[in-house]
Amino acid sequence: MPNPKNFNINGHLLTNHAEDWRWNNLGYWAKAIDYGQACQDLAYLHGQAAKLQEEQKILELACGYGAAFELWYKRFKVKQIDALDLRPHCIADIKEQAWPFVQQVSQGRFDSPLDKAFYNQQYDAVLCIDAAYHAQSLTQFLEVVSSALKPTGYFAFSTLILAHDYADYSLGQRAFAQSLLRMAHVSQHSVLSVEHIEKIAYQHQLENLQIQALNQHVFLGFANWIESRAAQLSLKEKLSADWQKISLTAQWCRWLANNPLLEYVLISGQKNSSP
Repeated sequence: MPNPKNFNINGHLLTNHAEDWRWNNLGYWAKAIDYGQACQDLAYLHGQAAKLQEEQKILELACGYGAAFELWYKRFKVKQIDALDLRPHCIADIKEQAWPFVQQVSQGRFDSPLDKAFYNQQYDAVLCIDAAYHAQSLTQFLEVVSSALKPTGYFAFSTLILAHDYADYSLGQRAFAQSLLRMAHVSQHSVLSVEHIEKIAYQHQLENLQIQALNQHVFLGFANWIESRAAQLSLKEKLSADWQKISLTAQWCRWLANNPLLEYVLISGQKNSSP
């Protein structure tokens, strides 16, 4: 199992609003002017794509500190939220919050069979915000999604894919992109072409795929936010390993905004009705 510490992010450095520290995603910056709002806007897109409705039971994979839980509950009025994350401190924090609408919360990977806490559960929707590219393989991730969904249930997740013209970029550009993925602990088996993803989805009874490109409002927005955030931090904070990790991510996002070999997309769809 990969080291959970690889995915730790210091949310206090990302935001200038203390209450937003639980958010840990790149954000959707079409209208947002601060980090917490951008993260919430990205989550909201997932809820819309998964067609969340009142009284539903949902599963969030790679839930982090549960920043999106109240969005699911208050804006979409879901009935029950179950959740999974690899990092034990995130799970401990969620349990400490004791949200009444959160039933099952467990530590584990989203690309391995779900543990007994979710055994035989059937969810109306499965969501995963800004994390699926950290799966060991997208095949394993989609297998988990399919196993958790009831027939006709919906799913939505954001991830990285190979651009349709990926092969047209130079060998050096492609090699650099792949080196960035390795540095970010992203497996080459999780960043695939649209055609490959569609084939895997079909094999796991997932259909009606919708793929929404979010590049324009994700990569550059996050990079610009981190640039402006740096001016608000002390020298000590900017020299910390936590900030260096965030800064490198922002530099990577800016490079991808200018060299779109990889696209940031929201993928959604539905499990077919076969038993």
